[in-house]
Parts: sequence; structure tokens; C-alpha cells
Amino acid sequence: MKIANTYLFLFFVTISFAQEEVYYEDFESQDIGAKLTSWKGMKFMGWNKSVWKVVEENDNKFGQSSDQQKVFLVKTFDLEAGATYRWSVDTKVVNNGHGWKRSHTLTVTAKGDNDNHKYGFVSVDEPTSNKWNSSTIEFTVLDGKTKVSLQIFRFAEGAIMAVDNYKLTKL
Repeated sequence: MKIANTYLFLFFVTISFAQEEVYYEDFESQDIGAKLTSWKGMKFMGWNKSVWKVVEENDNKFGQSSDQQKVFLVKTFDLEAGATYRWSVDTKVVNNGHGWKRSHTLTVTAKGDNDNHKYGFVSVDEPTSNKWNSSTIEFTVLDGKTKVSLQIFRFAEGAIMAVDNYKLTKL
């Protein structure tokens, strides 16, 4: 039994060392009210003039959008061809109206020399209002498609999108 426990311990230690954190943001060290898309260190993009700020609720800081239509939050990385990565992020959408207005997507894409490539896609359909959801996309980077964008998108007007625990890990 001791030998089996030792092997299990070594297995989990090996797995934990094999993973490399590429990027992690939990927003706890950021100033309340700071814009996500204007910080030099964070380098998020807010396509469609999306406005994202750091807010705090119940002693937890996170990024939050306005309630405008077509909200995007995008972060781009230069990644290693042939390597496998995991993007994980917590999201929630708040609105008191229709559930479909809370639907949002997470997409991993890359621009190539001649075309674009979609590495992964998650659709969060009609989530409960004001409830955090965790999503994960794993992908392996192809040659010539190493400039990878992680995109969060919410379409409907009148819903506020939030993100937390934004993490990219090399496996």
C-alpha cells in the first residue's frame, strides 16, 4: 500500500510540474474602476468599443462589462507550435429579463498565413442570472497558427457580463 501511495504522490507531483502558467488574472490586485482594456500589463482588447472595468462584490474583484450590445473581451498570445494549452475562465451574466440575453461564447482562434483557424468553442446558453460558470478549452497549437486569440462574446443588449480567474496554462 505504501508503494502505491508513493507512486500516486510522484504521479501528481510530475503532473503539477509539467504544467506552466502562461497567464493568470483574478483581478484581486487591480484597482476598482480600472479599465481592463487600457492597462499596459493586462493588454485585453474590447472590440466593438466594449467597456470593461474592475468591480468588487462580496470581497471578490472581477472584470465586468457594460450592458451594451455586442460585448467582446479579447486577449492575444504568441504561443508555441505543437504545444497543448488549457484556457479556463469563470463567467457570469446578470440581467433580470430573458435567459437568452445571458448567453455567451468563448472562442480560441488563430490567424494563419492564408486563413483563420478555430481551435475551440464553448457556448454558455441561457445561464442562470448572476451565477458563476466555469469553462475550459484545451487546444494544440498548429504550425503557422501561433498568434492565438482568446475571445469572450455576449451579444444581447441589457445584460452585464463578468469574468474572473482568467487562466492560460501550457500542459
